[in-house]
Order: sequence, then structure tokens, then C-alpha cells
Amino acid sequence: MACIMEETGEISRDIHITLGMLDKEDNEGKEDIYSSLATIIQNNDNLNNSAIQRMIFHASTDMRSNSASRELRMLAGEVLVCLAEHDFNSVMEEVQRHFKILELPDEFTILALAELATSHVSESIPFMAMTLLTMQTMVRLAKEEKMKKAFCIALENFSKAIFKYINHWEEFPYPKMNANRLSDKIYMMFRFIMDKWTMNMTHEINQAIIKAHGPAVALLLHREDLQEFALRHVPWLLNQYKDIETDFYITQSLKQLLAAANLYEIYIPKNTKRAIFTVLHKQVCGTSESKVKENENEAVQCFLILVHSNTADLLEFFEEQVRNSSEHIRVGTFSFLRSAIYAEEPKLRDYITVIERTVKLVMDDYSIKVRLSTLLLIQSMCDKGYLEASEGWQLIEYIFFQFAFSRKNLVDPIKPTIQENLMAETSVLETALEVLRGLNPLVNGMPQVLWPKLLTFVVPMEYTGVLPYLFNILRILLMAEEKKQYTDESTALVVSAGPVKLPSAQQLLARLLVIAILASEGLPSGTGALGLLKNLSSIIHPNLVELWKELIPQLLLPLEGNCYKVTLWEEMLLEILRESLWKINDKNWSIQLTHEFIQQMGAYYNTSLEKKFLWKALGTTLSCCQDVNFVTAQLKDTLVNASQLGDQREGTVSILGYCAKNHMDTVLKVLKEFQADRKSFASRCKAFLYGKKELTKIDFMAIYGCVALQSPKRQLLPIVEKDIVTPVLNLYISSCQILGMTVLNKNMDLQMSFTKSVTEICIAIQDTEELLNFNFTSKETLLGYMLDLIREEPLDSLASPVRWKALIAIRCLSKLKPMLPINDNLNILEESLRSLLPLPHLTEIIEDGQTAEDKAHIQFIYGRSMEALGQLMRTLVWSNHDPEECQEMFNLLRIWLISTKEWERERALQICSKVLTNNDESPERFKIGSLLGIFAPHCCDTLPTIRQWAADAVIGLFFLKDMPQETEKLRHLQEGLHSTDKHVQLWIVSNMAKIVSQLIPKEEIQAFLEESLDSMENLNSECSKACGVWVLTILREQGAALEKELLDILSLIYHHMPVLRLKEQNFNFVLQAITEMANFHLEAVVCNLLNKPLPFDRDIKALWKALAEDSSSNTQVLRALMDKLENGLENDTVDSETIAVACAMHEVVSTGIHIKELYAELFFLLLKLISYTLGQKMPTPTLNERRRVLHQGQRHQEADPCRLSTNTLRCVQNQAIKEGLAKESEEGDNLWNLLSSPHSHHIGVCVLARSLVVWQQEIMIGIMEHMFPSLSSASETLRITGTAFFSELMKEPILWKQRNLREVLFVIDQSAWDTNTTLRQMAIRGLGNVAIGSPQKVKKNKQMLLETVIRGLYHLTRTEVICESLKALKKILELLTDRDVSFYFKEIVLQTRTFFEDEQDDVRLTAFFLFEDLASLTGKRWKMFFTEEIKKSMISFVLHLWDPNPKIGTACRDALAACIPFLGVQDLHALLDRFVDYQEMPKNMEFYRDLCMKLAKKNQDLLWILHTHTFAYFSSSWEGIRSGAAKLTDAIIQNVTPQFLEMLDREQLDSSLQALREDPCVSVQNAAEAAMQTFLRRCREIGNRS
Repeated sequence: MACIMEETGEISRDIHITLGMLDKEDNEGKEDIYSSLATIIQNNDNLNNSAIQRMIFHASTDMRSNSASRELRMLAGEVLVCLAEHDFNSVMEEVQRHFKILELPDEFTILALAELATSHVSESIPFMAMTLLTMQTMVRLAKEEKMKKAFCIALENFSKAIFKYINHWEEFPYPKMNANRLSDKIYMMFRFIMDKWTMNMTHEINQAIIKAHGPAVALLLHREDLQEFALRHVPWLLNQYKDIETDFYITQSLKQLLAAANLYEIYIPKNTKRAIFTVLHKQVCGTSESKVKENENEAVQCFLILVHSNTADLLEFFEEQVRNSSEHIRVGTFSFLRSAIYAEEPKLRDYITVIERTVKLVMDDYSIKVRLSTLLLIQSMCDKGYLEASEGWQLIEYIFFQFAFSRKNLVDPIKPTIQENLMAETSVLETALEVLRGLNPLVNGMPQVLWPKLLTFVVPMEYTGVLPYLFNILRILLMAEEKKQYTDESTALVVSAGPVKLPSAQQLLARLLVIAILASEGLPSGTGALGLLKNLSSIIHPNLVELWKELIPQLLLPLEGNCYKVTLWEEMLLEILRESLWKINDKNWSIQLTHEFIQQMGAYYNTSLEKKFLWKALGTTLSCCQDVNFVTAQLKDTLVNASQLGDQREGTVSILGYCAKNHMDTVLKVLKEFQADRKSFASRCKAFLYGKKELTKIDFMAIYGCVALQSPKRQLLPIVEKDIVTPVLNLYISSCQILGMTVLNKNMDLQMSFTKSVTEICIAIQDTEELLNFNFTSKETLLGYMLDLIREEPLDSLASPVRWKALIAIRCLSKLKPMLPINDNLNILEESLRSLLPLPHLTEIIEDGQTAEDKAHIQFIYGRSMEALGQLMRTLVWSNHDPEECQEMFNLLRIWLISTKEWERERALQICSKVLTNNDESPERFKIGSLLGIFAPHCCDTLPTIRQWAADAVIGLFFLKDMPQETEKLRHLQEGLHSTDKHVQLWIVSNMAKIVSQLIPKEEIQAFLEESLDSMENLNSECSKACGVWVLTILREQGAALEKELLDILSLIYHHMPVLRLKEQNFNFVLQAITEMANFHLEAVVCNLLNKPLPFDRDIKALWKALAEDSSSNTQVLRALMDKLENGLENDTVDSETIAVACAMHEVVSTGIHIKELYAELFFLLLKLISYTLGQKMPTPTLNERRRVLHQGQRHQEADPCRLSTNTLRCVQNQAIKEGLAKESEEGDNLWNLLSSPHSHHIGVCVLARSLVVWQQEIMIGIMEHMFPSLSSASETLRITGTAFFSELMKEPILWKQRNLREVLFVIDQSAWDTNTTLRQMAIRGLGNVAIGSPQKVKKNKQMLLETVIRGLYHLTRTEVICESLKALKKILELLTDRDVSFYFKEIVLQTRTFFEDEQDDVRLTAFFLFEDLASLTGKRWKMFFTEEIKKSMISFVLHLWDPNPKIGTACRDALAACIPFLGVQDLHALLDRFVDYQEMPKNMEFYRDLCMKLAKKNQDLLWILHTHTFAYFSSSWEGIRSGAAKLTDAIIQNVTPQFLEMLDREQLDSSLQALREDPCVSVQNAAEAAMQTFLRRCREIGNRS
């Protein structure tokens, strides 16, 4: 309640705001405001009183404002009238206040009062007398047209309001008022207006008076004293029919006064009545195109009023008008009569005969519109029972006659007809049918009108189109009568038609039976005919009542909403006919029925279903006729007059064939006699003379075939070959002979008839019960003819159905004994396949057709041919009980299934589907695995039809195994193969494969896989992908159960891999297949792969990678390989399988699998394998049976086991680097060359060890644990490998800290005493690296280390050992003091000096390094000794400052710098720093001169030592040293004192320099020459002094 009050308050506020705007807005803006106010007022019931009063004020003011526009004043008046709903008294008071006597009011004030009178009748009546009185004084003052119009409107509305009050005064809430007072005022106003304003009035005034005329006259008619006055003004109203715009208002007013006259039962004068009839009739029947429909409807309403009050006069008027031949008058009159009948006016039923008589007046009118309106009128009369038995039948006949007449005009017009008339005739025909469709035969009087006369329309052919409705009407009549018999209300329908001639019983039976055939096509006329037969059984023959009562309902029951196949329905109807004739058992009756069939034959089209059935019915009737002479005569007449049957072949075939059911001998005899008679010359001349179209050989072949098919089976077999097959063959052979030679007759009609006859004969034989004991001797002969026919058919078109029919005949022949050998059947099937499958695409074949009908015919033939071929193959396949023979027949389709042409694949699969679908005839032990592999891939083929046929074939395979539930699941999935989405197709195939994997026998999976792999090689990419999905799914589902078949399956896959590799997609599927097998049988798969020859080809490598890439098995694969590798290395020997394991590891690891957990062991095993395979050769691999595809330029490579093993380790290291387990080697790729070479293996191991990441503690510990046993291995190469490995690890402090190398130290120390020099070298290196890794261990074990390393200096045969010992000593000595080495110092120095001139750069370099370190370790004890050794080594230091190896020169300089303090010549430091940086050879001469100059001054003895030691270097292998020695000699000679010069062995010096002058090196020659010149010059100087 509160919400309502709140809402009311909001509305009031809105209204007050709006009213406030009225004070401000100009007149234009007020229009929108008043429109809004009107809406608010109409939609709200609770308005505030103050708001209402304000609105009344504003609306009244603006309504009367002369300055406002007319639209605004009208809107204001509407608002004022709307406000009366809320406060009528206030509104009326406001209006009456401005409505005064003798004062002409505003126009809108009058209009407002008029509107109030009609919208609020009850409230207005009390004010009506005063208002009319005031208005009576004003009307005389009205001069303007708008005021007159307003007063007319007021008169109209006031008259309506008063009329309502007078007739319904009891409904008003106040006492009855004196209505005469009110009507008096209306009378005065109406009289004044009619007298004064109707002269010289304008159109608008005229229209306003007309509108007011009807209500005013209607009101006045209630008073007897004013009736005459009122009726006197009716003619004036009728005379106003001049203008289309006004006619409607005139008719409306006329309706009002006629309704009042009818209400008050006022007699209208005859003349006036006649005038009213006439004008209203013109309104209904007018010919004006601009006729207003509303006016016509009003006129009809007027007539309906007149029908009630003046029925006889009106019908008499109508009959008079219909006699006029005017089309539009008849049409209009009948249209009204139809409306009047449907209005169900009771008085009209008393004049039925008058209406029937009126209708009969137009039955000879051929106007289409009249016929149409007549039919509609008859329809209404039938619907409402306006027919009498005596006169009504002619109207019913009219309906049928009009249908027949219109149909004739449409089908066979007498003269050319325009399209408009054709459409009109069609309308008449449809209307006639509609009348019959809606006809209710049970309406009062209709049964007597219709029965039994309607039967006359059953037989005539022109009424065929109305039979469904006719049958329905008759059925209703008969069923109603049947019901009444049980309630004693029977009307006793009698078969008495008076003058109408009814059809005979034979006519009815023949007609209804033929029409009943249409039920097979779902036509209601067929069902109706059969039902009518049942109802008319007593009329047709009393003996049929009980029979048809039993048979026909059984026949009708399945037809409810369905239809039979034509042939089946024909047989059922013929069976009824057959049993009916046996039941009647009247020869004459059958003869008469035969004549009736013949009589009706010309009424049907030759190609119609009815005509074809009629022939069969005629033959059936003859077969039941017991008069053999009559039958014989009739058959001869049929053969002689075959052309009169329409289609002479089909007619004679049907008649003679169905007659043979009981008269086979008679039919064959007649045929034989007729053929013999036809050969006579007289017969030919007679036929030629009379121009008769005789039966041909083709016709007779067809007759023989049908006779065989219809003959009694027990009588057929004894005579079939002699009396039927032989004549057919003779007829065919004679048709193929030209001049005595047999040729293939290309007459398609002949070929078709021959194949059909053969087919029918075979079917007849096959249906015989004694077939098991019957051998058809003509089988092979007929098969040969059939194969000849299909061979001759073109392979580029399909316009002829011969191929189709021949295939059917071959199938039928194949079922008969004797059965043919398998090879013959294979030949037949192959010939049949080649006749159809190679045809071009269907669209291309169809294009050969010239018309749409031709194209449809070709498509039809194609479909039937494919069906026949499928059925033929089905018969040939399943007639064998040997499963292998069945398989051979399926193999014939292989070539078509892999065709590149889509349509050929589609056809092949379609045939397979036909063979397999819904078949339960397969032999025992029939295997489906290979067939599944053939069909399944096509489930993803390019065409939806191919996919569907393939799925059908797959499902059919399992239908053979009797698995209905599973096949239903597959059927459900099959529907999705219509999708063009490749992903959807593969998903469906995957799900199908999952189901199939549970159904396919395990022993057939291998055959399936073999076929699938073959298909993958030969089919397109889509099918290949489907192959992969099928294979993978089945292996995934059934792989665990295939342990015994595993090796065969793997061999099968390997065999196909080289070809499948050519397509990446296919190859990937194969890899996945191996992976799936490995998931179940990893050990077996790994062993099988390892048996492949080395080096692995790329296919085997791909398989290993595929196994590794499978996340579910990659770690397991690697673990399995490691176990095999470990087992293979147990005996310290390596075979090919072990190498194969390494190669497999390479492929597995190269995929990037994580190796962290297995790295330590994997590293050791591979390094061990490399150690064992150093220098070994692999035997040449034996060739296997597997296909190998080598690309151009590719050849088999011999396997190097060590390199293969190294490659594997390399791959492992690369993966370890990726995982942070190792680091890049400083040698790069050269590491692996070093590692795989027997000469550099130990170096490679060292480099490899340096690539390990020592901070990966767990990894390193694992590697060391695995490697430690190798130090004491029986294999020398493995000991070398282990020692080299640990020698590098010895310098890793982190490993010493973990105390993992203590035991290694002592083992290596022992190895340093080994006889193998490489092992000793690596051991010494390891001992030297201890100084880097663990200095404490060096000090702790200094004696052991020094003894072992110094011993290495004595290994003069291998400089590598010496070099390694020198390096080790250098590292060790750097950690020791002079006391630590005191005992070994002299030995070390002496041994070190011996290597200054070693040919190996590393040895010399290391020796100089070591000597430099020894200088720092020289204690007091050994200082003199070391000084002497320096002097002895001085020549080496001086000459090797310019060693060919710059590094040695630098080391030599450092060593010399360390030794100078021991010589006591300190100036040598400056000299050394000055010259040693120069690398060019001429600089050394200056150094030598300065050196000798200083030594000559400081240390003559040292200079002499240099001289004496120089001779040894003249024969050095290095030219630089020889040149240096010559230059040094030159410098010595220049700076030596004469005393020393005299002490020189001049002869030795001269011979040595002479030899150097002959040196091949120019620089040596030049140096020797310079020294010689210096020597000679000094010798001359000495000589001169002396």
C-alpha cells in the first residue's frame, strides 16, 4: 500500500511539473505535452484531485482557444475526455459551462460532448435532455461547414447513446427515464438537418449526414408514430450511392436501420425493400475494380439481416438475378448464399429446394468463375445438409463432372489456352477435390443422396483423380451402415440407383483391384480401393464375404503409415485374386472378369503401374480359369494381337508368365505352335499385308524367362533345359548369326532380354525344392555368353545396363550345380571386376548423358551395377568352404585398393562392404587379420564415401565372428567419419582400433601388421597415417600377448623400413611401433636390434633413437645396454655384439636423454671398451635378407670398433657437458682422434680426464671407483688407460682432500717400474702431478717419488719417459728444499745436463727448466760441483739461446741467468738482458763477441772451456746451432789472447771450419767463412809478431 501511495505521489508530481510547463510553453510545445498527459491519464487510475482539476482547466482553456492550432485543440479535447474516466462530473460541468442556449459554442466543445456521450453512455444520459435542448437552439445558428459537421457528429453519437439506453435501460443504475423526450429532440434535429442541410451540401457535410442518418433513423424506428417518417428518408440514403469513399458509410447506416427494423419487426414497404435488395446486390456483385472489401462485407451483413426478416422475398430476388447470365451477378449471388448457409439461419433451411433450383440454373454455364463459385456453394450445402434426396444428386454429379471437365481441359484442351485460363481450370479442379475431401456423407439426407449412385464414378477412368475421396465417402457410408446394423438403426442402404446404371461386380473388382496396386507407393487411393473391396464383398460376390473379411484386414494392417515393395504387394494382391476366384469357382464369372480386364486395359498408360499390374491380374485370372480351351484361345489371341496391349513385350510376358502358374504345359504348347506357325511363308505374308507388329525373338526370350519363373516348381525341372533353355539359346544364337556365321550382336535389347531370361531361369531352378539333386548342364555355356557380354562393354562409359544385368545372371548361374573349380571362379570374378572398376569417375560418366533424365539413368545403372558386382563376389566368396580360396578372391581387389584414383578405391571398398556386411556364411577358420590390414587404412581416405565403405568392411569382418555388441559400437563410431576434419578422423580410427584390438585373434595380428605395412608403403599420406594409428593402437593394446610372435614382427618391420623411410610420416609410425613393442618386451627388442650388422645403418640408428625418445623406456633402454656392455667386457675381450651395444648407446644418448645417474658407470664402460678395441678390426658383416636402400654415392663402410666406441663416448661427453657433468676439452675434436689411436690413446685419456668436472663429487667418486680396478687389470691397455686417467686426477686437490687417491698413489708408483714404457710414462706423470694435487704427499713420500722419477731419466730408449720424468722432477723439486734432495742432487744434475742436446724439444725445454730449478736448490755442499757443471753446460746455454724452438731459447736464458751467479761474472747479466730479446740470427754474433770479450777479461778459463766444447756442435743437426757454433768460434778467436791462440789445435779448427764451409746451409757457410777469415787474420798477426 505504501508503495502504491509513493508511486501515486510521484505521478502527481510529474503531472504538476508538466502542467507548469503548459504555462510557459508556446502552442507548438503543448502538443507533445498533451500527448504525454493523455498517455498518463489512460494508464493510471489513481490521480490526485488537484491535478485533475488543473488538467481540466488547462485542457478546456486550450480546447476553446482560437489562437491555438487545430491539432492542439483536438489533443486538448482528447485529454478532457480522458479525464472523464477520473471525474466525469467535473468534466461535464466544465463543458456545460461553455454550452449555453442561443449561444453558438466552440466546435470542439460540441465534439467533446459527442465523444463523452459514446464513451460514457451511462453518465451522459442524465445530461442528455438538457444538452439536446440547448443544442436544438444552437443548430439553427450553425452556418460554417465545420460547425455543421460537428452537429452531425453529435447527432450520430447522441443517437447511438440513446438507442443503447432504450434497448438496455435495465442495465443502467438509475430509474428509467422518458425516452420519448430524448427521441423527440433527436427527431427535431434530424428533421432540421435533412430539410435544411441536404440541399447544396458539400462532400464532407454529405458524409457527416450519412454517418448520422443510420443511427438517427434506427432510433426513431422504435416509435410507431415516427416509423413512417423514418422509413420515408431511406430512399434518400439509397440515392447517395455515388462515391466509393461514401458507399461504406451508406451501407453501414443501412445496416443499422435494417437491424433496428428487424429488432422492432417493422414492415418495410415492398418498393423500399426492392430498392434495398437492388443496391445491396450491386455492392456485392459490383464489377468495379476499386470495390472496397469493407463495403462488400457490410452489404453481406445487411443481406444476412434481410435473410432473417425477408427470406422468401430475398431468395426470389436472388433466383431472378441468377437467371440473368451475367457472370459477376451469379458469382456474387452464390458467394452471398454460401455465407448465408454458413451463418446457419434457421429460416433458410425451409427454402432448400429454392436454393437447389437456383444452383441448377447455372449448371450449363462454362464460365470458370461461375463454376468455381457454384462448387463452393455446393460445398457449403453439403456441409450444412442443404441437399434433398430428390434434387440433390444432380449437385453431387456436378462436382464430379467439373473435375472431369477441368482435367480434360488441362490435359487435352480443345484449343490453345492461355496460362491464366489454365491456372483458373486448375483452381476449379482443386476446388472440386476440396469439396469431395470435405464432404460429410453422414449429414442429414446425404446417405440417401449418395448411395449407391456414387458407385457409378468408380469405374470410369476420367474420375481416377477423385478416387481417394470417393473411396473415403463410400467407406464412411458403408461403415456407418455397418454400425447401425448393431443398434437397429439401419437405414437399409439398398443397391438401387433408379435411372443411374451401376457397374457390374466384375467391373468393380477389376477396377478396385488394379487401383489397389497404388498402395505400394503409399497412395491413399490404393488403400481406399482395398478397403472398399472389403466393404463391397457382398455386392461383388456372396462367396467372398468371409474370405475377404479375413484376408483384406491382414493386408491393410501393415500399410498404416508404410508401403510395401511393388513386387511383394503385387504378389499379395494376386494371391487374393487367386483365392477369390477359387472361392467363387464359377467358370463364367472368371471368363467375364477376364473380358473386363481386357476391356479396361486401354484406360491406363502403358508405363503406369496399374497397366503392368493389370497384365499380371489378367494372367492370374487365366491361370485360375478351368476352361482350357478358353485359356488357349485367349493366349493365342494375346500373341496374335500383342501390339494392342500397349507394350507388347511386357504385356505378353506378364500374361503368359502368370498364366503358366496353373497352365504351364498349355502356355509352352501355345508358344511352340505360335513360333512354328510364324515361320510359315503364309503367316509372314499375312503379317506384312496387314502391317501387324509381330512379336520378335527378343520378346519370346523374355516370355520363356517369365514362364520359367512363374511355372510350378515341381513341373519345371524335368523340362527346363529342353523346353525353355534350349529355345532361349536357339533364339539368341539365331539372332547373332549373319550369313551362317555367329557374331556378337550389339543389340542392347537382345542382350538385355537374354540376360533377363537366363536370370529368371536360374532363379526358377534355384527355388525348386529338388535343386540339391539337379545339375544344370547348360551352366558353363550360359556363363560363357554372359562373360562375352561384359567383355564387350566399353570401359569409358556406362550408358548400357547390359553389364549390370549380365553380372546378375552370372551370380544366379554361380549358385547352381555343378560348382566350378576355384580357378574358374577367380577368372569369372576378375573379368567382372575389370568390367566395372576401371570406369572413369562417376561424374565424368554422368556427363555423357545429354539430358537430366539420361544422367539420372546413368547414375541409376552405376548404382545397380555396383550392387550386382558386390552380390556376385559375395556369392563366389562364400560359396567356398576353404578359407584360403576365399582369401584368394579378396586378393583380386588388392590392385584396386592401392590405386591412385580415388573412385577405383571407393568402388573396391564398396564391393568389399557388400561382401562382408551382414554375412554369416563364412567358412570355419576364416582369418580376418590380413583383410583388416587391407581395409582399415582406408578409414581415413580422402573421400567420405571411401571412409564409410572401409568402415563397413571392417565392421563386416567382425560380423563374421558373431560379435553384435562390438559391431554396434563400431557402427556408432563410423558415423563420425563423415567429418572432413583429419584430427576427428584419426580420433575415430584410434577408438575403432581399440575395440578391434580386443576382437582380433592374437595369432592373426602378425598378418594384420604385414598387410598394414604393405599398405603404408603403397597408399597415400592419409591412409598411411591411418595405418600407423591402427598398428600403434593394436600393438599398444595387445603387445603384451605377442611375446612368441615378437621376432617375426620385428623382422617384418625391419623388412619394410628402407621403403617406409622414404616418407617421414610412415617411418615415424614404424619407429613408434618398435617403441610400443619395447614397452612390453624391452629385452627381446634390444637383443634383436643388437644382432643387426655393424656399422648400424640409418634405419637401425633411427630405431635406437626412437626407443630412447620414448619417455617410458629411455632410461630402461640405456640401463639394458649398459648391462650388456658390462657383460661383454667381463672376459677382457670384445666381440661384435659388444661393439653393437656401444653403437646403440651412441644413438640412445644422442637423443639427449639424461645420463646423470648412469654417467659414472657409462663413462668407465665406454673407456674400457675403447681400451680393449684399440687397434682391432671388425670382421666384415654378413648380408642379411633385409632390403637395403642406398642413396646415390652411398656404400657400405667397414666398421672400426675403436672409433665406433670412441664416437659413443664422445656422444656421452657431449651430453654430459650439456648436463654440467663435464666441460669442453682443450683439444676439441682432436681429443677423439687421440683417444682412438693406439699411439696417442694415453694422451687422449689424459685430455679426457681433464674434461671432467671434479666438483661433481658424486660423479667423480663413481668414476674413480669404477676406474680403480683398471690400474691392476690383466689387460695392459686397460692399465695404461687407468693410469693415464688417474695421472691427470692426481693434480686435483679436491680429490686428495676426499682421500680418494692415497691408494692410487702407491699403485701408480708400482706402475712406474713397469716394462711398458707408455705405462711408465703415465705413472711418472701421475707422480709428478701429485706435487700439484697434494704437496704434503710429496714431502711425505719424497724418497719414493724421487727414486721412481729419477729412475725414469735412465730410460734412454723412450724420450717420452725421460721428458715425463724431467717434468715430474721439476714439479717435485719445486716443493722440496736442498736438504730434501741433497742425496739425489748430483745424480739429478748430471742426468739433466745430458738432455740439453736432446733432439726432442720437450726434453730440452724441460731439462733447461729443471736446471734452472736446480740452481735454486744448490746448497753449500754441492755448490762447487754445480759451478763446474755450469761451466760444462755453458756452451749449451750460449748456443741454445737461439734454439730453433723459441720457447727453449727463453728457458735457456732463464737457466743461464740463474747460473751466472755461480760463475762470478756478474756483467753477464747486463749482457744477457741486452741481447737475448733479439730473435734475429745476426744479433747473436754481437752477443758472442761481447761475451767473449768479457770472458777474455774476466774468466779466460771459461772462454777456453767454451772453445773446447764448441767443436762438438759443428756437427749438430740444427743449422742454427751449427751457424751459432761457427759464430761463437769467430768471437772466441777474435777475443782470445795470443797465448791462448797459440794453444789452439789449428789443424782441427781449420778442418772443422773447412767442413762447415761446405755445409748445405748458406748461413752456416757464411758463418764458417767469417770464422775462417778471422782465424787466418789472427794467425797472420801472430806470425808477424814472431
